Amino acid sequence: MDKETIKVLFDLDADGYIIGWQVGFWDGTAWQAPFDTTGAVDLAPAALATVIIGATRYTDGQLVIDEAKRAELANPAPNPTVEQKMLAALALKLAKLEAG
Repeated sequence: MDKETIKVLFDLDADGYIIGWQVGFWDGTAWQAPFDTTGAVDLAPAALATVIIGATRYTDGQLVIDEAKRAELANPAPNPTVEQKMLAALALKLAKLEAG
């Protein structure tokens, strides 16, 4: 049974970005919300498809995508390996020795 809006309870990170959610569901006879609905909002099911985990906030009754955060998530900064860090440290030491 489709419904125009369902109860949604968002899980947020420290910055207020959506990192997960719980939704009400149809159990065959009635709509159920197996969670505390105190902080839940009514939202169209199709709207959940627009959420980008870690880049979307629920603000003033709407889902808002932070485009800068979205780009950051799509192209994360490279994380150097231990070997790369050691090589960089050695290169810095060598440069200091050569300069001194």
